[in-house]
Amino acid sequence: MSDEKTTGYLPGDPRHGLQGEALKNYYRIKPAQWAIYCWDEPGKVETRRALLQEQKDYVKGFGERVIGYGHFVSDDGSQTLGTSFFIQLPDRAAANDFVSGDPMNKAGVYQRVEIYRWSNSFGKRAADYRRKGLQQFLCTGPKTNTPELYREHLHAHESYFASYGDSFIFRGPIRSADGADNIGTALLLELPDRAAAEKFWNNEPFARNGGYQRDARITRWVFGD
Repeated sequence: MSDEKTTGYLPGDPRHGLQGEALKNYYRIKPAQWAIYCWDEPGKVETRRALLQEQKDYVKGFGERVIGYGHFVSDDGSQTLGTSFFIQLPDRAAANDFVSGDPMNKAGVYQRVEIYRWSNSFGKRAADYRRKGLQQFLCTGPKTNTPELYREHLHAHESYFASYGDSFIFRGPIRSADGADNIGTALLLELPDRAAAEKFWNNEPFARNGGYQRDARITRWVFGD
């Protein structure tokens, strides 16, 4: 069996050839990154609108630590449902401080906030992505099932993602608190519509083989700039 079949990761991937403790250690020592989802309280439309530029300025102050910044919207794009940040910060306390400093959070716009340790698989930022003028979607889900299932389908998973390479804004796994364990996924990609996003997700080898819990989500998203 070839090395790439054994490890699952493709040549050119920084994880290629890593498995077991070596893979865990790669993530343990990699700088911590965070996926932060902030969902709006109903009735805060005007407050959100009034604070949007202030929030943009706040995010801009974090420079290249910001991997992605954007907003959740309804499928028809008419309603804003919340805001998301993908950002490199040293630890969970710093991620909490980041949210605390967000002008919209200070003003009580958010109903709930979710913070997950995350890893940007290829170091790409939204600012690097060449936009196509299509729709953007956040696809995210917690993993279930056994480690053996993921090892079995990892190569197929990575090959499938590679076939969508020019559609990914960025992608990466949700990690455990210490970074060692892969417990989910969070990715942004640009596709023609929701039907295309659902096709992408449903045909992904982990999803197709029961690798995600039922609360996996596909949410339309727009760039924050």
